[in-house]
Amino acid sequence: MSVEIWCIAEHRGGVLDADTLQLLGAARKLGGTAVAVVCAADPAPLAEQLSTSADKVIALRHEALSDFTPGGYAQAIAPLARERQPGAILMLHSHFLGRDLGPLLASRLETGLISDCTELGWDEGLVGWRLVYRRKLLAKQKAAGAPPHMATCQRGAFMPAEASDSPGEIENLEAAIEADSLGWKVLGFEEAEVGDEDITEAEVIVVGGRGVGDQETFDSMRELTKLLGGALASTRPVVDQGWADRGLQIGSSGKTVRPRLYIGMGVSGAIQHVVGMRESDVIVAVNKDARAPIFEYADYGMVADLKEILQRLVEQLREMRG
Repeated sequence: MSVEIWCIAEHRGGVLDADTLQLLGAARKLGGTAVAVVCAADPAPLAEQLSTSADKVIALRHEALSDFTPGGYAQAIAPLARERQPGAILMLHSHFLGRDLGPLLASRLETGLISDCTELGWDEGLVGWRLVYRRKLLAKQKAAGAPPHMATCQRGAFMPAEASDSPGEIENLEAAIEADSLGWKVLGFEEAEVGDEDITEAEVIVVGGRGVGDQETFDSMRELTKLLGGALASTRPVVDQGWADRGLQIGSSGKTVRPRLYIGMGVSGAIQHVVGMRESDVIVAVNKDARAPIFEYADYGMVADLKEILQRLVEQLREMRG
């Protein structure tokens, strides 16, 4: 496939959202030409940054694009998309673009939108996999009709595009926008508090599942996490029990992670959790149920009582560290 795949860049305050590079990685995985589309009052710095990871950058400039508004971005992108007919347009799902711009842009282009995709493919059109029915089933959906097809992608579901020594071409265009028709404007931003632990950045993650059984056992996993220099995380049942904060949850209704080492303690391996960790480099699973689905994904598995294994790991790591 040689068609262009447009990836709408997410940014604020002149700072690029690094997860935009995951969209470019998804475009490359589809076999298309990875085109970054950046809208801003002054897109030049962002365009230069994106050019190292994209095959091409389209920089759309207009004063009305100084802050994100769905109407402004749609006015800038839709006419160009109608003219050039890219194969697909991708956006991040969990922020402004996917939630606000995606539906509006799909409506103006008279095309469908596959939302919150954990995987993408191409079969004479865009194919997306997403969780449905309270995230209990995995649905495969195919875009119908003529391109451009559209999808929003779950953060962390795709590997970021690697930087190249040969930067992609940058095309600078002046967007045609009726500023009076935008309907609203941004007055400011208030930053939400961020916890000390960011599991999406951790290279080692120890995860407690339903099998930990109680708050005390989950808390005891913190020592193992500390000895490994990693982060503690959980599955949804642990959060629902109140043993862990929601910010530590991995899975379709939590966060997606790609650590170098994932250690699952008492994790059953339900698909809702697996979609958030299956791209980990090395997966270690400890579960007393030999039929637990997590073993299908594990590089190393132990059918054992997690409390016993946890204690032995902590003791051996203490010895190693003196």
